Amino acid sequence: MIHGYCNNGRMDEAEELLNDMLEKDLAPNTVTYTTMLNGFCQAGRLKDAQQILKKMSGQGCSPDNVTYNSLLGYLCRQGQLDGALALFQVIDNSSLQSNVAGYNILMDGLWKAGREKEAREMFSRLSRDKFLQPDTRAYTITVDGLCRQGFVDEAYDLFRKMEGDSCLPNSCSYNVIIHGFLRHKDPLEAIDLIHEMVSEGFSADATTMSLLIELLPKNQLDHPIFQKLLNGPDIKSHKIGSSGLSVAATQGTS
Repeated sequence: MIHGYCNNGRMDEAEELLNDMLEKDLAPNTVTYTTMLNGFCQAGRLKDAQQILKKMSGQGCSPDNVTYNSLLGYLCRQGQLDGALALFQVIDNSSLQSNVAGYNILMDGLWKAGREKEAREMFSRLSRDKFLQPDTRAYTITVDGLCRQGFVDEAYDLFRKMEGDSCLPNSCSYNVIIHGFLRHKDPLEAIDLIHEMVSEGFSADATTMSLLIELLPKNQLDHPIFQKLLNGPDIKSHKIGSSGLSVAATQGTS
């Protein structure tokens, strides 16, 4: 019933039922406590979520990575990065080892808050970890963060490093590095990557195509940008084919 109340946002009733369980010496497990904590986070009730964490420890029920990551994610979404960093340190100081998902949540929050130095440090720390290594999402978050801060060449080098680290780029990885080149007015490099991603079986997302169309020269179908895009391998399999790009030519920037 606690899970049902939480899923429907009825947190006061869920908390009352949890307290009833404790009074009757019925020990909730980690999953139940985590559901409560996540429910309070979804309801924007941070203090209550933190109380759940304390209550868990008081009842001898250890939080797991899912528990901590729920709170980490909420703190980052609310822009409370100092609190998120402090919580991450608590995890590190406990017997529970941080996992890659926790690193990713924190790095994503730090990059989005413009805290470049700390985001870089977190990625370096993850890369040096004896038991963990960056996954595709960790690389993609960092590539995106570097691009948004203007370090596109460095982001591209890191993107290329992924395969060497046995971490293959996915559709999202390609799109974020392409976004980086397009935002910094380098459509030719972006088009090379679009062709590459298509050959790998991926498609550009709506943002990629929107950014590209913004940079296309109006009414210049013989422009090198158009020719490079239209003559690439497998471009017909792309979501926006040659006919769509021809129409876009009349709508691009002058």
